[in-house]
Amino acid sequence: MSARLLVLLLLAAPLSAGSIPIRSKKIDAAVERVQPAVVKIFGAKGFRGIYGYMTGVIVHESGLIITRGSVTLEESNAINVHLHDGRRVTAEIVREDRDTKMVLLRLLGSDKQTYPAAPLGDSSRVRTGDFVMLVGNAYKVALGRERCAVNFGMINAIAALDARLGLAQESYKGKVLLHDAMNNPGVYGGPLVDIKGRVVGISGRIVESKDTNHQLHYAVPIDALKPFIDDTLKRPGAPRFFMRKKQAKPIDEPEAAGYHGIRVLKGGFNRATPAYVDRVRPDSPAAKAGVRPDDLIIKIDESRVKSWKSFRRIMSQYRAGETVKLTVKRGDDVKLIVFPLGKEPRQ
Repeated sequence: MSARLLVLLLLAAPLSAGSIPIRSKKIDAAVERVQPAVVKIFGAKGFRGIYGYMTGVIVHESGLIITRGSVTLEESNAINVHLHDGRRVTAEIVREDRDTKMVLLRLLGSDKQTYPAAPLGDSSRVRTGDFVMLVGNAYKVALGRERCAVNFGMINAIAALDARLGLAQESYKGKVLLHDAMNNPGVYGGPLVDIKGRVVGISGRIVESKDTNHQLHYAVPIDALKPFIDDTLKRPGAPRFFMRKKQAKPIDEPEAAGYHGIRVLKGGFNRATPAYVDRVRPDSPAAKAGVRPDDLIIKIDESRVKSWKSFRRIMSQYRAGETVKLTVKRGDDVKLIVFPLGKEPRQ
């Protein structure tokens, strides 16, 4: 039997009654361990089949939240987070991981405030057949102090993701945890948890297999996200929020964002204004590559550019020397423009 056929059989097979452990104190303890760190996230109103609510989980006591990137977040003037105790806190996007499409948010408020953080597990130890729980705000039932839904399931397979989201190819190619815990609307971005209440993955959106068209429920392994989280906690320039305790200075000073020379039209408070090129600085990397005023930037590498805000945020993650691929619409034509980023010229 081929490995691919085995995976498909595992995904198609219904979960047997014996594969879900009988409700026990061990399961209750696992749920109680993670629930205080699970948050409900509300952003832009739902549109184009995208819901205006989702789930995240606090991974650092200072209020750092990881969740799945979404238009819900990118097109929101305000991101509202409801904590387990009913408090409502505003959050902002800190960083986005281009490969996994995960984002980190931070809760805005006093630097002295601490929050319950979920324990992170070791996803390299997860095996096919392991019992897991998916925790999230299914169907927006939990608004305040209400507890998030918990769906039981098992790991069906651990494999590279070859799937699509709608008509678009899902860009992440790393190994994911395929499971059968129901990923209902509002749950994506929430934690996949093991029997000890440790986060072993973060839920992605429901995708479809390119081979069978079956819907797949998956989570990005937490081990693939730990470097992203750890690097963010080391970065200076943000409030003390990012400072590790017992350190007088931040470590690993990051380089400045790569210089491209593009100025896009700003939309004021309207984050949804498309990324039209307003001006290209002469002799800049973009100018030399052929970017022109009035070009509409629609993609940076594989990341869709939905607005001028998202253009600035995505480009801020690139460093000098890295090469970017811009997909632009110029009149009726779509062009691919590739160029390396430079360093900001001295004034």
